[in-house]
Amino acid sequence: MNLTLDMRSLFYIIIGLIFQMTNAQTLKGKISDVNTNQPLVHASVFLSEINKNVLTNENGEYAFSNLGKGVYHLKISHLGYATRVEKIKITKGEDLVLDFALETRSFRLNEVVISNAFYNKQDKNAHKVEVVKKNDFQRNGAVTLMDALEKVAGVDAITTGPLVSRPVIRGLSGNRVLTVVDGVRFETQQWDDEHGIGVNEVGLDRVEIIKGPMSLLYGPEAMGGIVHIVGEQPAEVNTKKGYVTSRLFSNNLGASSELNLKGAKEKYNWGFNALGRLLSDYFYNGYDFRVPNTRVLEYGAKGYVGKNGKWGSTILSYQFNKAYYGILDGKDIVKNADGQIVNIDSLEAEKFPFEIEAPFHGVTDNRLNSKSTFLLGKSKIETNFGYQNNRRTENEELKYVKKGYTYLDMRLQSLTYDVKWYLPNWYKFFTIIGTQGMYQNNKNMKDAAAQLIPDATINDFGILGVTKLDLDELSFSFGARYDTRHLDSKRINAANSTTKNFNNLSYSFATSYLIGKNLIARASFASGYRTPNLNELFSYGVKLENQRFEIGNENFTKETNNELDFNLSYTSKHISIEGAVYNNMINNYIYIAPTGNSVASNIDPANMVPEYKFYQSDARIFGGEAGIDIHPATLKWTHFESKISTLTAKRRDNDSYLPTMPATKLFNTLSFNWEAIRNFRNSFLSIGTVTAFKQGKVAANEMKTNGYTLLNLSLGTTYRKTEFTLAANNVLDTTYLDHMSRFRSYEIIEPGLNIMFGVKIPIDLTK
Repeated sequence: MNLTLDMRSLFYIIIGLIFQMTNAQTLKGKISDVNTNQPLVHASVFLSEINKNVLTNENGEYAFSNLGKGVYHLKISHLGYATRVEKIKITKGEDLVLDFALETRSFRLNEVVISNAFYNKQDKNAHKVEVVKKNDFQRNGAVTLMDALEKVAGVDAITTGPLVSRPVIRGLSGNRVLTVVDGVRFETQQWDDEHGIGVNEVGLDRVEIIKGPMSLLYGPEAMGGIVHIVGEQPAEVNTKKGYVTSRLFSNNLGASSELNLKGAKEKYNWGFNALGRLLSDYFYNGYDFRVPNTRVLEYGAKGYVGKNGKWGSTILSYQFNKAYYGILDGKDIVKNADGQIVNIDSLEAEKFPFEIEAPFHGVTDNRLNSKSTFLLGKSKIETNFGYQNNRRTENEELKYVKKGYTYLDMRLQSLTYDVKWYLPNWYKFFTIIGTQGMYQNNKNMKDAAAQLIPDATINDFGILGVTKLDLDELSFSFGARYDTRHLDSKRINAANSTTKNFNNLSYSFATSYLIGKNLIARASFASGYRTPNLNELFSYGVKLENQRFEIGNENFTKETNNELDFNLSYTSKHISIEGAVYNNMINNYIYIAPTGNSVASNIDPANMVPEYKFYQSDARIFGGEAGIDIHPATLKWTHFESKISTLTAKRRDNDSYLPTMPATKLFNTLSFNWEAIRNFRNSFLSIGTVTAFKQGKVAANEMKTNGYTLLNLSLGTTYRKTEFTLAANNVLDTTYLDHMSRFRSYEIIEPGLNIMFGVKIPIDLTK
């Protein structure tokens, strides 16, 4: 295939279709309260296809001009009201006048989501999408983004201390969970758990989570699900605004700050975000025990410019992020004669050390992304092109040198493309076809002392098709995608190279049925796949964090899975109840386990370390989630939520348990909200508990963990437009081990009481 010719042909097709569009039209109307019919001032009206946002005036009126012929999605939102989404059609010679009325709400359900690409509310989706707002992150006193995501039932995190974590969806993690940032798959050496998710809250609006292999639209390797990082909407036309947030943490005496600025005119918009974070080592047992070298220094920025017109919209963004993560050195943790853990990090004189010293990770990310929508009358084309450069180093200790020496130094470059054509609607069918691909190069830099994975290049290509049928009470979604991967790698310590080819056909089918006005039944069946990553194929060396020698297997084959999922949800004005069960059958599941042998370390041959190897076996994971949300319409200021998740994961050949699987968890939250108390607005008080049950379903030689319950509190208010938040996690300073913590093998306790104080100050630059 001549790629240059194909891309040139696609370009000419897009340009030719654009010139077929008709003259520009106008859309205007009025937004009001459904009960009082009073106009809603400063309601946000967002037209997604042209990425344009306007505010209603003092009469509740809005207007969009210079619109081309096409089908649009209009999102209307206002504080205290349920968001409304409407599909509208602009035709030749027609100016539209559309008025809308919003209903008040006492709780947040039926969110608008985009991860299914059809831009619907939850009740119109054939499969459920979980939503975590940025406000949730701030109100919960979360230190990292993953702290907020863990509160979703069925979502856990593999942690390396409180600052490094990766998502686990229904027991699957690593390359089995696809992270997507603004529609582009995020590539950051995610083959190892201690590398973390790699994204933060800068420029974030919300996170959408799909559980299970339902993400045909985003690429392969999403066997467990997808974490979609959705960026903020642009500023309203003729406004320039932003905010500054600062948060202080007591446990590790740290702080983080974020700056947000954005503005818009009729035909363009722009935005700039910056973030800085500095946290020291964490403590437990009050301030009696400091866990050495669990600190972080992070800073970054993101900027974007957007252009819109009757042809559609385009946005170009660039993001930079730099982070240094301390690595806990196992030799600093020993037990005394009484069996108590002792920190012998005698070189650290400060109680709250902030300086980054070896051993540590250094991670630098540069991301450039171009996203466009082209309106073609009855259809549209979306394109997304991205470049990512991820540089990861690991520094090991060297006597008399604080920064140590470079043990690992890897550069991962990724070029991605994603083109989707939203076909003209036929009857009540909505169809998307598209193609996606990636070129990726991993290179070990010459200044590093070791290599764990080889130099390699990956070429991905995929085609897809998804169709949705919307009837009155019944909805169907079905689709398929075909993927190929070509891998070339140079084996470590060998002259010859290894070439591998993979391919797979994935598919999904989902349906939802509205029973009456309040009950929705959903069912889905989907398949997924992923190829073994470079670590699983070629790893050969010591991991500093684990102090173990890991050995891959280049004969591994692809993983595939088939998941059956049922979901039932009931929603009324006073209560919401939801339950889901699933069964995930996995072929050729890859996992790591000890061999029982000790081998010489490649860092210090005199030091013997445990040997671990990767294995492959068929597996089954089954479980479920359930929740209840009580929000009395007569007590709008009160809200109680309870949710639970559980799973069992086993090998299918011998019925033994799989390693590192999350325990059953129960979340309870009681919230109080007040719109106005004297000069204070949007005040809240939240009391919550997190209960993890004992995890006894463990693999051979895996450590069991006891259950625990944590008490969390948060309160906040807005005074003269400035938001104040005070949150306390682990209020009772409970001593516990989490089963998903990588510090568990050291018997290192999780963080104790951590108090967060946050301030958010708005900025209005509009003249």
